[in-house]
This record gives sequence, structure tokens and C-alpha cells, in this order.
Amino acid sequence: MNKLLEYFETDWEAMTRADWTGLIIVLVLTLLMVALYVWIFKPSNRDKFEQYRDFVNSDEDVKREVGHGQTK
Repeated sequence: MNKLLEYFETDWEAMTRADWTGLIIVLVLTLLMVALYVWIFKPSNRDKFEQYRDFVNSDEDVKREVGHGQTK
């Protein structure tokens, strides 16, 4: 257990500006991702996103692509 703690030990004073920038970017992106997941999976937003459930399988897109000279 002692070796494991030693492996994950961080020398905060030895961190450079690039290290701090990377750490801050990772933390901000993590917070944004968590906020996005909370927003997407919030039950009150279900109706907003339900209309996009089958957008990949939409027949309108197939007809539009065929109209541009492509064949089925």
C-alpha cells in the first residue's frame, strides 16, 4: 500500500505552467461534461430531445440524398 501511495504522490511545487494549464483544462472539461450529462438526462428535458430520437433513420434524408443525383 505504501508503494501505491508513493506512486500517486504529486509534487505540487514542481509543477510548471504547462502542468497547471493542463490540469485546469481537464477539470473544466470534466465539469462541462458532467453538466451536459445532467442537462441531457434531466427528466424535464425529455420532450425536447425525443424529437431527435430517430434522426438517423429518417426517410426524408434518404429522399433528399437521392434528389441530388445519388441512386439507391
